[in-house]
Amino acid sequence: MTGSEQWQAPSPTGDGREARQRPEDTVERHLTWWQRALRWVAWLTFLGVAVYNSQSVYFSPLEWLALIAAIGISIWCLAKPLGGPKVELSEPTHLLGAFVSRTNWAMVLFGAILTLGGVAGTIAAMYDVSTGRASVGDVMKDIGVFIEGWIHELIAGTYDAELEKTHAYALFLLLLPGPLLLWYNLIPFFKRGSEFQVHPDGSASVRRGDSWEPLMEYQYSTVTADGTTIDFTPPADGPPAVVLPQDRVFSREYGVRLPDKVSAEFFRRLLAGRGFAVESASSSSNSFTARHK
Repeated sequence: MTGSEQWQAPSPTGDGREARQRPEDTVERHLTWWQRALRWVAWLTFLGVAVYNSQSVYFSPLEWLALIAAIGISIWCLAKPLGGPKVELSEPTHLLGAFVSRTNWAMVLFGAILTLGGVAGTIAAMYDVSTGRASVGDVMKDIGVFIEGWIHELIAGTYDAELEKTHAYALFLLLLPGPLLLWYNLIPFFKRGSEFQVHPDGSASVRRGDSWEPLMEYQYSTVTADGTTIDFTPPADGPPAVVLPQDRVFSREYGVRLPDKVSAEFFRRLLAGRGFAVESASSSSNSFTARHK
């Protein structure tokens, strides 16, 4: 690994296991499950009302009411979280219980909406050009008018650029951020890995189906973390490979996110104590390569 250094684990027992420490509670509290559900319902309701009234240029009273309700509920949830005390998993010794990868579905939905808008704008432009209803020059001019008017409305809120009179071909530009946002937020879904559990003695186990199996680190020849997953690669005649999540991992016990750098440090210490030679840029890096000696 270029620029890496040999890394040694600060292990009090010599086998990579460290006593678990309960993370300190912060003054903050986290949202309870029904507050998250309420927020989803509020914003999806507003989105549905806005789509239903999309034929109109102006907001209807119902749209304003749905928007105000969604904003009010979101502000209330942030100001009055009713869940348990919020903790921070800032140390490897804080890991205890089960950890699972979760996808940010709100950002996935946002990316999907942007992508659909981009596809709609692209199809409209291609159809009008192919049928002779517009030339390429007309499309480019419409895009320029739309962007210029949108910027004017953004700067001067009272200015009406009459964007409804354009064909909104400029929506095809959403094909740039939309798929990128989808791809980035779906990585934890497609590369979610197996749920894992850390026990009070510092050992780990992996969920396989409905049961837990101990993670026998010594059975694997190489372990690699890249910030997205932690891959346990066996020798040719070894057990099946194990892939653990590292990106957007949450604690089932505390309901908070496990930083990828903290999970990397936990497994660095565990593997170094098991006799692996660990190479890492630093103890604060979210990636490493460990090889069995």
